[in-house]
Amino acid sequence: MAASLFSSLCLAVLFLCVCQTFGVNLRLDEPEERECHGTNVGFGYSGTLELHYQHLKRRYAGCTYIIGNLEITNLVDPKIDYDLSFLRNIRYVSGAVLIGLITEVEEIPLVNLEVIRGNSTYFLQGDHYSLVVVLTSKGLDDNFGLKELQMPQLKEISHGKVLLKSNPSLGYVDTVDWLPIMRGKEEDVHFMENACNFTVSNVTETPMCDHGTRWGQNPSMCQTVTYKECSDECDGRCFGPAPNQCCHASCAVGCSDKGEENCFMCKDYLYDNYCVGFCPAKSYPKNQNCVKYE
Repeated sequence: MAASLFSSLCLAVLFLCVCQTFGVNLRLDEPEERECHGTNVGFGYSGTLELHYQHLKRRYAGCTYIIGNLEITNLVDPKIDYDLSFLRNIRYVSGAVLIGLITEVEEIPLVNLEVIRGNSTYFLQGDHYSLVVVLTSKGLDDNFGLKELQMPQLKEISHGKVLLKSNPSLGYVDTVDWLPIMRGKEEDVHFMENACNFTVSNVTETPMCDHGTRWGQNPSMCQTVTYKECSDECDGRCFGPAPNQCCHASCAVGCSDKGEENCFMCKDYLYDNYCVGFCPAKSYPKNQNCVKYE
């Protein structure tokens, strides 16, 4: 027994030494990269409300990259104990995000979402939207319904506009600095009728957040993105104020210098350390990377 335990300990030490020697990352708190396909049904669903909720969980549990639209809708049954923690790992959505008809949940925990690409959008009221948050309370009652849209890591909406409407319980979105997220086009954020509850941020102070910008009451909901003043030629992404200091068109979030190899994140795919719009020949896309065929 003692010999077996000693052997196990030796193997464990040897494994750690090998991992350190070859630079293997042993962090267990980082989710495995997983690509999942979204939906394009809007507010539609099939079966019962319980089945719809279970389908959402199965589709998005453990996902980090969503190809297509992320549609979280029809969570309206008071008899169901909704748990949306399966959304926590999502970092990138290639299409649009639709959140609506969710009167029985108070939080949308998209706490790691960084980029909404907007390759597809919702055409509503004459505009193209890539983030839509609507109909999240029971009527005009601000005591029930969605209270926090938790997206503290959101850094960019590449294409499309933002629509907020009929969310009388929703707080804090009026404190968010939308300018850097919208690539300098703050006017593309549309606060429509009953867009949110403006009084929440007035009575709930969070001095730990810089400038008071936040997505919720908890300190972890402080907005993380900052805005860099760019020349008009740069489409809201630059590494300096001059017209010749624009980021490459393939960059998302920002860049450290010129060229598609200096992007903080890629709008589409990464290939040989360069951001590209599509994967070239003899490679295929996976988790926003171009993987070469062997």
